[in-house]
Amino acid sequence: MRELTIYRELANRIQARLNCINWVRKDDQENAVYRAGQHEKCIESLKDLLPSGSGIDSGISIDLNNSTGERIIIDSSFHAMNDSGYYDRWIDFSVTITPSLIHGISLKISGRFGKYQDIREYLFDVFDDSLRETVKEYYCQNCEEIYYRKRQEELHSCPVCGNKLQ
Repeated sequence: MRELTIYRELANRIQARLNCINWVRKDDQENAVYRAGQHEKCIESLKDLLPSGSGIDSGISIDLNNSTGERIIIDSSFHAMNDSGYYDRWIDFSVTITPSLIHGISLKISGRFGKYQDIREYLFDVFDDSLRETVKEYYCQNCEEIYYRKRQEELHSCPVCGNKLQ
């Protein structure tokens, strides 16, 4: 078991996936595709630890076509409420994460927020906290699967085969 920061592990897995895709040695092409798939599974598992609920759509996606180890793009939607407390509309937004020498990461929230500018600030705070969270990485030698859990959650055995995790 290792403890990792979500944004760092996402960046590492995204870059590792790109490295596998760009692997040009034809004799290892099958292995590169397999390894890229393994990194994609890890990215999906980490994505599931990002915020959802409280207005944030659970359909968060990581834009793997435009993300690298130096820039991560997350797309999602927010269900905004009007002054009467009724859901008004969906706001599509993107979170762009880049490195910062001072703060570790820098976040940019973009979308058409219109009169809901306060939602942009809320999303910034929620994603900033979430991305900086420490998670535990567990590895099952039997299934060769990697699982991520938030720091307070313990995982002792593999959900698939029941094997003890490391």
